[in-house]
Amino acid sequence: MELQKAKRKSLNLVGANSPVPVEFGFEDEHPAVSLPFGLKVCGQQFVGSRISMTAIHVVARDEVFLIKGSKHAARIQFDFQNFSVSIYPEVVVVGERGDELVLKFADPAGDHVAQLRFVMNSFIAGDFVTLGAVMAYSGPTKPKEEKKNVEQNWKERYRSIVVAAVSAGLIIAAAFGLYSRYTTGIELHPVLIERVGQPMQATTAGQIAYLNTDAPKGEVLFSINANSGDVLNFKMPCDCEIVLSQGVREGVTVLPTDVILTILVNNVDLSIQALMSVEGLARAMKGDRVYLDLTDGRSIPVQVIAGSGANSASLKGELFVPVQLVAEDGVLTEADIGKYGQLRLTKPGFWN
Repeated sequence: MELQKAKRKSLNLVGANSPVPVEFGFEDEHPAVSLPFGLKVCGQQFVGSRISMTAIHVVARDEVFLIKGSKHAARIQFDFQNFSVSIYPEVVVVGERGDELVLKFADPAGDHVAQLRFVMNSFIAGDFVTLGAVMAYSGPTKPKEEKKNVEQNWKERYRSIVVAAVSAGLIIAAAFGLYSRYTTGIELHPVLIERVGQPMQATTAGQIAYLNTDAPKGEVLFSINANSGDVLNFKMPCDCEIVLSQGVREGVTVLPTDVILTILVNNVDLSIQALMSVEGLARAMKGDRVYLDLTDGRSIPVQVIAGSGANSASLKGELFVPVQLVAEDGVLTEADIGKYGQLRLTKPGFWN
């Protein structure tokens, strides 16, 4: 009994010591705001006096058919000049206090609380003012005008143009990179333009014991001390110009098929030999265009001729095979001897 009494508090209504139900807050827990509203409950209309987040105070009437402690669905309506806001909470009849009838919200945290709080806060803040039985909006009478677009000065325009140009350039560069990657292939090994000559190779492994680049026809041109102990002499076949291979000199160790020197015949025919990847050779055989890009900026179309050496290398599983490159007559001259270039393959149907 003592615990139950501790959960009650008087509202000083008609009967002395009238208890407040346990499920409600205390009378002074939320302040009541005096603003105009109307209450309709059980078909009866009441004029609102005060309202809080937990309690409703309306003007009492002579004939009130509401039982104390009963729960009802109610409509609370706030009238404005051109519209109204209505909420539909459940209320519990508490009783009368003087000329007021007091009701409590059955669920103070129900669905109605957001709209009720907005109306009360706006009224307290001064956004709503009372005009008799209605409320009016006291804020700005016109909606905020959109900010006018400030005219950009020439610096901002220049910056925008630069950003757009850079973006367009990056897009074009990326597109060109993708295009080049798909259509163009570059061979890794450099290509040297040489005169047509007869190579002289070592026939056995050994060491170069003698070398005479000025030897006349019929004289010993170079000698090799073979690993077997034999001495092999190679004679000059003609009175021709010779070109030593790079790194060849007396005392150098050689292996079979190593080119010692090249004998140049008295003509200006050019020879273009290169090492080409198996993938590049396959593309050339399928019809891709092959170009020799020289260091002087020229791009010369060439044909790829794969001989027995290329076939042997591919059968051995080599990644690069020797090929012969042939250009159109008159495109390369004696002045191009000794120049380097690089092979480029392009798919047909695209620009070169």
